[in-house]
Amino acid sequence: MGVHLLSKFRFIITALLLMCFIVLQPGIGWASNTATAAVPLQPIIDQARAGDTVRLVPGTYLGPVTIRKSITIEGGGAATLINTSEKSAISIDASGTRLHGLNIRHQGAMESAGVEVHAHSAQLEQLRIRTSGYGIMLRDAGKSVIQSNDIAFSADQPVRIGKRGNGIDLYNSLDNQILNNNIAYMKDAIYLEKGRNETVKGNEVSYSRYGIHFMYIDDSSMTHNSGEYNITGAMVMEVSNADIEDNTFRKQSGNVNSQGLLLYDIRDSRIERNVIEGNRVGIYMERAEGNRLKENALLQNFVGIQMIQAKDNLMQRNTFVSNVIEATERESAANRLTENYWDSFQGLDVTNDGLSDIPYRIHPFFQRVITGNSAYQLFFQSPSMTFLNDIFAAGGKASAADDAPLMKPDLQPSAGRSPIDGGQGILIIGLILLLTSVVTIYLGGIRK
Repeated sequence: MGVHLLSKFRFIITALLLMCFIVLQPGIGWASNTATAAVPLQPIIDQARAGDTVRLVPGTYLGPVTIRKSITIEGGGAATLINTSEKSAISIDASGTRLHGLNIRHQGAMESAGVEVHAHSAQLEQLRIRTSGYGIMLRDAGKSVIQSNDIAFSADQPVRIGKRGNGIDLYNSLDNQILNNNIAYMKDAIYLEKGRNETVKGNEVSYSRYGIHFMYIDDSSMTHNSGEYNITGAMVMEVSNADIEDNTFRKQSGNVNSQGLLLYDIRDSRIERNVIEGNRVGIYMERAEGNRLKENALLQNFVGIQMIQAKDNLMQRNTFVSNVIEATERESAANRLTENYWDSFQGLDVTNDGLSDIPYRIHPFFQRVITGNSAYQLFFQSPSMTFLNDIFAAGGKASAADDAPLMKPDLQPSAGRSPIDGGQGILIIGLILLLTSVVTIYLGGIRK
């Protein structure tokens, strides 16, 4: 019995000593846990010197903060700044400032932002911003890089889309790069006004009013972006010498004014290799002059392209497949259409060069019919509607025409390009349906 009690006593003593060791040693067990209370961030920034890198330990920090010297703040993806004031969560007044890997919850007013920049050469990377105002705002700021950020609107109560702030908002700012950001549920996901030499590339924008919005932005590029479920995928207004290339704008159809790509008063620009699919209007052009639209795929839109007061534009090698209305034009002149593919057009290639020797003329007959009675949409591309369209075209007034339509679609594989292969894809689907029917009849037999 005595030996048994001595063993128990030794076990208890050993356990107590081990617990004391764990408590007294830093970095082991619960004694090393940092406090979970939110820490004001401004004093930490004030202690840093110009050129320093401030690495925040995981935890919660309080804003707002103002950065007046060139420093780098590293959040490591686990540091969160919370701001409930009416000011922007972070205001940057020093050129060369860098923010990386920081989570920001901005609960201030709409006119403030998660990050507000009034300096040049800022780098804002891998920020996760949830905001009830703006996401990132640049004012008179140039040569900055805004890259790989995740921005979305967040509020306690539902807010109409027109009352929200923009995701990334630039005003009077030049030579900036907006790259590979993911933005949703804002007023405009990306908004640029009064700038030049801007690069907007590789961004995903969704569930906003305008996915990308250019206003008075010259000599700039919009490439390799993706927009879905916005009211309008991209709006480009009062712009010259822009490159709008290799973008994908799909499923902008939930509003009566929805478009994949809206071009208003745009001049001398290149709109090439974009996939514009499933929108109410694929491309809407008004007061557009001297532009080149080439190798775009307009697929399954209600209206493929709509031109109003557009002149001297070149449309070449674009593909129109399964649009209810392929093209309409009003008060437009001197636009050259050539070598485009129109899936409803039956051409004739006598010279065997892949181009029809019969031109394709735009006649918005179907649109006029369904405007008077929407029930006629049931007859889309029916033989009777095609016949009536031909009669209308024969006696109607002259309209724009493709002088040498393609006999087959020209959808080359490229970044963002839809896998649909026009007539070949339709042929394959038809063969599959035919084979399915034959097998069903064969296996089911014929009942006498």
